[in-house]
Amino acid sequence: MAKEGRFTKDKFGFNQPADAPLYPKPPIYYRNAEVIAIDYETDEEAALDLLPEGLELPSPPMASLNLVRYPFSTFGAYEEAILGIMSTWQGEKRLYIPHIVLNSDIPQAAGREIWGIPKKMAHITFEKGADLIWGKMERPEGNRIVTAGVRPETPVDIKKTTIDAVSACLRIIPSPEEGAEPSLAELVEVYSKFTFVEMWQGPGWIHYDTVSMIDPWHKLSVQKIVNASYRICHIELGYGKIIKKFWGVFGKLMFYHGNFFRLPNFLEIGAYHKPKNRVNERRQAWA
Repeated sequence: MAKEGRFTKDKFGFNQPADAPLYPKPPIYYRNAEVIAIDYETDEEAALDLLPEGLELPSPPMASLNLVRYPFSTFGAYEEAILGIMSTWQGEKRLYIPHIVLNSDIPQAAGREIWGIPKKMAHITFEKGADLIWGKMERPEGNRIVTAGVRPETPVDIKKTTIDAVSACLRIIPSPEEGAEPSLAELVEVYSKFTFVEMWQGPGWIHYDTVSMIDPWHKLSVQKIVNASYRICHIELGYGKIIKKFWGVFGKLMFYHGNFFRLPNFLEIGAYHKPKNRVNERRQAWA
């Protein structure tokens, strides 16, 4: 006689595998992270094309490139390259992250699943030589996407050693059903706390080496470098907050393109994602 499984919801782990999770719950702790941070004016049209609705682009349009070495974290040691667009959400500053790469699978999985941080695997180097600190990102190895660096010349008087930073990411969970809308599409705020150990400023550079439609970092072209720095800091990466839903289910209500629709009684939460050619029909039935 067949027997039903005993692995019930209350026994599920924080993430997959449900009986042996890959990564811990936030907060995630980093110590002595080394950061090359370069802020620059970029192409307005390119930035607007990448910015999700709800976020606004100030003028002049600004982007930020960070190359980071994490010698210790509760995700393990790894390197990362982050490309962000400086934007606002309801008047508050947010760094929207359209592209980010790293060289470790654990933070890649956690970043994508928890916060919607669009992490891909890549080859990243972080180097020091003569009076320069620089790094490069290749994807795949041997195909250089970006090179950036700074010559640290002047120590920065850090008046506030600890700051709270908020970024924004577009979290998309595809549906397993062919032709269906995503199971989830939402804009997520990500909360981080930075404690600066030291910071240096100096001239910096960015060079986008490859025009790639697979990794189109070059679209946020460099118009003018505004600030370049080298930082050592501790980071605490906390939970996030959903600030906008493009598609998702709330109890018996489905949120779709800015509107709520009531689900039929026989449907369970998260179990109804029909192919696109049925969406309009269902919307009319639920209204």
